[in-house]
Amino acid sequence: MSMDSPPEPRTLVERYAADLLRELAAHARRSGPVRVTDAAGGLACMVMVWPADSRMPTALGEQPKPRKIGGRKGCREDILAVVRAAGRPITRKQVIRALKAAGGGHGAGTVAKALADLTASGELVNHKDKRGYRLPTWVRKHPGLFDAV
Repeated sequence: MSMDSPPEPRTLVERYAADLLRELAAHARRSGPVRVTDAAGGLACMVMVWPADSRMPTALGEQPKPRKIGGRKGCREDILAVVRAAGRPITRKQVIRALKAAGGGHGAGTVAKALADLTASGELVNHKDKRGYRLPTWVRKHPGLFDAV
């Protein structure tokens, strides 16, 4: 290995893992397992630290995050209010912007899932005409033969 070539990934990981454990042993109080994940530059990693005198934790042993029952219900109600207020079909991006402006606090993924829920239940329709989501009671205007497009 020449001096100009970067170290092998395994060498770097081993070095930083040893440094991390020394730092934790010197400063940390004893605690249960800790798992941290991160991604950057097209790579991802997971660092897991646990007491050496116990078994390595598994995903099955971890407590799942408690899910809010009906967590998207508020988001669905907010979406319906935004669509009604718009008075015209609006796209998913427009819904997200309107919710942010109103301080809704719903993430893009939650909004996408709530829109899917609303279309599956028939509370909203999306005709895939690139105009967006609308209430099913709204009449969809079809261009006439002599209408400008």
